[in-house]
Amino acid sequence: PKRTLVYTSWDGEEPGLLGSTEWAEAHAEELERKAVVYINTDGNGRGVLDVSGSHTLEAIVNAVARDVEDPQTKASVWKRMQALEIRRGPAAVRNEARSRPDLRISALGSGSDYSAFLQHAGIPSLNLAYSGFDQSDGVYHSIYDDYYHFTKFLDTDFAYGRALAQTVGSLVVRLADADVLPF
Repeated sequence: PKRTLVYTSWDGEEPGLLGSTEWAEAHAEELERKAVVYINTDGNGRGVLDVSGSHTLEAIVNAVARDVEDPQTKASVWKRMQALEIRRGPAAVRNEARSRPDLRISALGSGSDYSAFLQHAGIPSLNLAYSGFDQSDGVYHSIYDDYYHFTKFLDTDFAYGRALAQTVGSLVVRLADADVLPF
Protein backbone atom coordinates (compact mmCIF):
# COMPACT_ATOMS: atom_id res chain seq x y z
CA PRO A 1 0.00 0.00 0.00
CA LYS A 2 0.95 3.64 -0.43
CA ARG A 3 0.50 4.25 3.30
CA THR A 4 1.73 2.29 6.29
CA LEU A 5 -0.91 0.27 8.13
CA VAL A 6 -0.70 -0.26 11.88
CA TYR A 7 -2.87 -3.01 13.35
CA THR A 8 -3.34 -2.95 17.10
CA SER A 9 -5.17 -4.89 19.74
CA TRP A 10 -5.82 -3.23 23.08
CA ASP A 11 -5.96 -4.44 26.62
CA GLY A 12 -7.49 -2.55 29.53
CA GLU A 13 -10.54 -1.10 27.78
CA GLU A 14 -13.01 -1.51 30.59
CA PRO A 15 -10.91 -0.08 33.42
CA GLY A 16 -10.49 3.22 31.57
CA LEU A 17 -9.37 2.65 27.96
CA LEU A 18 -5.87 2.14 29.33
CA GLY A 19 -4.14 0.34 26.45
CA SER A 20 -5.29 2.56 23.61
CA THR A 21 -4.92 5.78 25.59
CA GLU A 22 -1.39 4.98 26.74
CA TRP A 23 -0.39 4.00 23.20
CA ALA A 24 -1.87 7.16 21.70
CA GLU A 25 -0.08 9.28 24.30
CA ALA A 26 3.25 7.51 23.76
CA HIS A 27 2.99 7.95 19.97
CA ALA A 28 1.35 11.39 19.92
CA GLU A 29 4.04 13.12 17.84
CA GLU A 30 4.11 10.39 15.21
CA LEU A 31 0.31 10.28 15.07
CA GLU A 32 0.19 14.04 14.56
CA ARG A 33 2.61 13.80 11.61
CA LYS A 34 1.39 10.61 9.95
CA ALA A 35 -2.03 9.33 11.06
CA VAL A 36 -4.81 9.43 8.51
CA VAL A 37 -7.65 7.53 10.18
CA TYR A 38 -8.37 5.23 13.12
CA ILE A 39 -10.80 2.35 12.53
CA ASN A 40 -12.22 0.55 15.56
CA THR A 41 -14.27 -2.59 15.98
CA ASP A 42 -15.45 -3.61 19.43
CA GLY A 43 -17.57 -6.69 19.06
CA ASN A 44 -19.64 -8.05 16.23
CA GLY A 45 -22.69 -10.18 15.69
CA ARG A 46 -25.44 -10.72 13.19
CA GLY A 47 -27.50 -7.96 11.65
CA VAL A 48 -27.14 -4.58 10.01
CA LEU A 49 -23.90 -2.65 9.61
CA ASP A 50 -23.74 -0.07 12.39
CA VAL A 51 -21.28 2.75 11.70
CA SER A 52 -20.41 5.74 13.83
CA GLY A 53 -17.62 8.10 13.04
CA SER A 54 -16.17 11.31 11.77
CA HIS A 55 -18.45 12.74 9.14
CA THR A 56 -15.54 13.39 6.79
CA LEU A 57 -15.54 9.60 6.28
CA GLU A 58 -19.24 9.31 5.45
CA ALA A 59 -18.79 9.09 1.66
CA ILE A 60 -16.17 6.33 1.77
CA VAL A 61 -18.20 4.34 4.30
CA ASN A 62 -21.22 4.52 1.99
CA ALA A 63 -19.12 3.49 -1.02
CA VAL A 64 -17.74 0.46 0.81
CA ALA A 65 -21.18 -0.48 2.19
CA ARG A 66 -22.48 -0.56 -1.38
CA ASP A 67 -19.77 -3.08 -2.34
CA VAL A 68 -20.10 -5.59 0.52
CA GLU A 69 -22.77 -8.29 0.31
CA ASP A 70 -24.98 -8.87 3.34
CA PRO A 71 -24.76 -12.58 4.24
CA GLN A 72 -28.47 -12.95 4.95
CA THR A 73 -30.19 -10.84 2.29
CA LYS A 74 -27.53 -11.08 -0.44
CA ALA A 75 -28.16 -7.40 -1.15
CA SER A 76 -25.50 -4.85 -0.32
CA VAL A 77 -25.06 -3.98 3.34
CA TRP A 78 -25.88 -0.40 2.26
CA LYS A 79 -29.32 -1.52 1.01
CA ARG A 80 -29.95 -3.29 4.30
CA MET A 81 -28.93 -0.17 6.26
CA GLN A 82 -31.23 1.92 4.06
CA ALA A 83 -34.14 -0.50 4.54
CA LEU A 84 -33.73 -0.35 8.31
CA GLU A 85 -33.78 3.45 8.31
CA ILE A 86 -36.88 3.48 6.11
CA ARG A 87 -38.61 0.93 8.32
CA ARG A 88 -37.66 2.22 11.79
CA GLY A 89 -36.74 5.87 11.46
CA PRO A 90 -38.91 8.91 12.11
CA ALA A 91 -40.53 10.47 9.04
CA ALA A 92 -37.64 12.85 8.30
CA VAL A 93 -35.10 10.01 8.47
CA ARG A 94 -37.28 7.75 6.30
CA ASN A 95 -37.65 10.45 3.64
CA GLU A 96 -33.95 11.25 3.70
CA ALA A 97 -32.99 7.56 3.42
CA ARG A 98 -35.13 7.33 0.28
CA SER A 99 -33.78 10.48 -1.38
CA ARG A 100 -30.25 11.24 -0.14
CA PRO A 101 -27.48 9.52 -2.14
CA ASP A 102 -25.52 8.64 1.03
CA LEU A 103 -26.78 7.48 4.40
CA ARG A 104 -25.67 9.50 7.39
CA ILE A 105 -23.36 7.95 9.92
CA SER A 106 -23.81 8.58 13.62
CA ALA A 107 -21.36 10.72 15.54
CA LEU A 108 -18.96 9.00 17.89
CA GLY A 109 -19.34 9.58 21.59
CA SER A 110 -16.81 8.17 24.01
CA GLY A 111 -16.25 4.93 25.82
CA SER A 112 -14.29 2.84 23.37
CA ASP A 113 -10.73 2.67 22.13
CA TYR A 114 -11.25 5.32 19.43
CA SER A 115 -11.63 7.98 22.16
CA ALA A 116 -7.94 8.89 22.52
CA PHE A 117 -7.42 9.01 18.76
CA LEU A 118 -10.48 11.12 17.98
CA GLN A 119 -10.82 13.33 21.02
CA HIS A 120 -7.19 13.77 22.05
CA ALA A 121 -5.21 13.39 18.82
CA GLY A 122 -7.91 14.72 16.47
CA ILE A 123 -7.68 11.79 14.05
CA PRO A 124 -10.78 11.03 11.95
CA SER A 125 -12.19 7.81 13.40
CA LEU A 126 -14.77 5.12 12.76
CA ASN A 127 -16.41 2.41 14.85
CA LEU A 128 -17.99 -0.47 12.94
CA ALA A 129 -19.93 -3.61 13.83
CA TYR A 130 -22.76 -5.71 12.58
CA SER A 131 -25.52 -5.79 15.16
CA GLY A 132 -29.20 -5.67 15.80
CA PHE A 133 -30.29 -9.21 16.49
CA ASP A 134 -30.06 -11.06 19.81
CA GLN A 135 -27.43 -8.68 21.12
CA SER A 136 -29.23 -6.73 23.83
CA ASP A 137 -29.53 -9.81 25.99
CA GLY A 138 -27.24 -8.82 28.87
CA VAL A 139 -24.52 -11.28 27.89
CA TYR A 140 -21.90 -8.68 26.84
CA HIS A 141 -19.10 -8.62 29.44
CA SER A 142 -20.78 -11.25 31.57
CA ILE A 143 -19.42 -14.71 32.33
CA TYR A 144 -21.51 -15.95 29.38
CA ASP A 145 -19.73 -13.69 26.87
CA ASP A 146 -17.67 -16.48 25.36
CA TYR A 147 -16.97 -18.47 22.22
CA TYR A 148 -19.85 -20.87 22.87
CA HIS A 149 -22.41 -18.09 23.13
CA PHE A 150 -21.04 -16.32 20.07
CA THR A 151 -21.10 -19.44 17.87
CA LYS A 152 -24.42 -20.70 19.22
CA PHE A 153 -26.40 -17.44 19.12
CA LEU A 154 -24.63 -14.44 17.58
CA ASP A 155 -22.81 -15.51 14.42
CA THR A 156 -23.16 -19.26 14.17
CA ASP A 157 -21.29 -19.63 10.88
CA PHE A 158 -19.06 -16.51 11.16
CA ALA A 159 -20.80 -15.01 8.13
CA TYR A 160 -20.98 -11.60 9.77
CA GLY A 161 -17.41 -11.88 10.99
CA ARG A 162 -16.46 -12.30 7.35
CA ALA A 163 -18.67 -9.34 6.39
CA LEU A 164 -16.97 -7.16 9.02
CA ALA A 165 -13.55 -8.24 7.72
CA GLN A 166 -14.62 -7.37 4.16
CA THR A 167 -16.01 -4.01 5.27
CA VAL A 168 -13.01 -2.95 7.34
CA GLY A 169 -10.56 -4.47 4.85
CA SER A 170 -12.13 -2.55 1.96
CA LEU A 171 -11.97 0.69 3.94
CA VAL A 172 -8.32 0.09 4.84
CA VAL A 173 -7.26 -0.76 1.28
CA ARG A 174 -9.05 2.24 -0.23
CA LEU A 175 -7.60 4.62 2.33
CA ALA A 176 -4.12 3.09 2.12
CA ASP A 177 -3.95 3.24 -1.69
CA ALA A 178 -5.75 6.52 -2.38
CA ASP A 179 -3.72 9.13 -4.26
CA VAL A 180 -5.92 11.75 -2.61
CA LEU A 181 -7.59 10.82 0.66
CA PRO A 182 -11.35 10.49 0.17
CA PHE A 183 -12.39 12.93 2.89
